[in-house]
Amino acid sequence: MREGRWPHTPARTALFALLGGAAMALAACSSGSNGVASGASAPAHAPRALCQQLDGILSDGPDPGADPVGYALSQILPLRGVHSADASVMTALRQLVAADQALVRSNGDDHAATTAIGHADAALDRACPGVAP
Repeated sequence: MREGRWPHTPARTALFALLGGAAMALAACSSGSNGVASGASAPAHAPRALCQQLDGILSDGPDPGADPVGYALSQILPLRGVHSADASVMTALRQLVAADQALVRSNGDDHAATTAIGHADAALDRACPGVAP
């Protein structure tokens, strides 16, 4: 099973939305008058259409928990086909594709690839909350 990956479910999405809302509320309570914590900026979100495209790609394929190598393999070509002006998303996608390729080449034994997949997923989740499985 890929480290840090859960099946994409409505309950998971709702949980992340709830946690994100709670975190934003806490940040607003501890910040100055503008509602953003001192020294921090509001999280940047990717365009909705891009997030929907990524959600469609990342929710397709074998179950990442049951077949992490098959899941990684099924994502490589579709993720390569994504193009956007959003630099943070494109950087995360390049990192995810490279890590997926390393995981496939090692037949699931590359722990650094598993870690890199987790980092890329986290970056994608920051840009498109709930998109990474």
